[in-house]
Amino acid sequence: MLASFPWYDLPSVQWANEALWRATGFPGKLIRHRAARDLWYDPDLLVTQACGLDLFLSDAPIEPVAAPVFDLDCEAGMYYSYIVGNMRGSVAAVNSLSSRSGYTALLTVCNPEKVIVTGSHIASLGAIQAGHAEVAAIDAVTWSILARDNPGCLTGLEVVERSAVCLSPPYVVKSDADREDMFVCLRRAVLSPASMLARKALFLKDVLPVQKHDYLPILTEYESVVREGVSATIENGHTAK
Repeated sequence: MLASFPWYDLPSVQWANEALWRATGFPGKLIRHRAARDLWYDPDLLVTQACGLDLFLSDAPIEPVAAPVFDLDCEAGMYYSYIVGNMRGSVAAVNSLSSRSGYTALLTVCNPEKVIVTGSHIASLGAIQAGHAEVAAIDAVTWSILARDNPGCLTGLEVVERSAVCLSPPYVVKSDADREDMFVCLRRAVLSPASMLARKALFLKDVLPVQKHDYLPILTEYESVVREGVSATIENGHTAK
């Protein structure tokens, strides 16, 4: 039985994700030594997370069960990205080419000549600070956690725009799993009094039930922006996801 909550598992909030996991009532600890993409294909997967785009761009046998409701200035169950740096910059840093928050969100407002794939939002911020890139789109929850817990990561960086909102990245299970049962477990854990401090640390308020078709607008946005209008050269700036 394998589980992970990797999307916002920054060092300063790992304790919060563990607290949330304990509140589900399942045994063991969260997996951190394997990438979520690897877990998607593992027959022992219980629950992990994915980007909304991964539901369509990957052939992994996974289905979404719950969308986080974050403490953000937008509709419940939605989220957005902050555009950081120079929107007219010719070099952009993105965490992943399958990331709505880091890639598609950026290309809805910027037209870089070159895109460096960094492997993480933190690495994208570092690329701007090091002068290797000029602009990046950063998940608003990631930015908020860093701004509170590790503001040094944001030294010299400025938010210049906010992307359009979309449905937040889902918790996912195996395609043949009991989706309703997992949703009940996750929601009970999130709303448990024992999770109060963890919720605050993760900017998490609740979860909403979702299905794959709820994420179709993210795929439509990707197809419109990426497949039809991207002329930037792509450079892999990292060796491991």
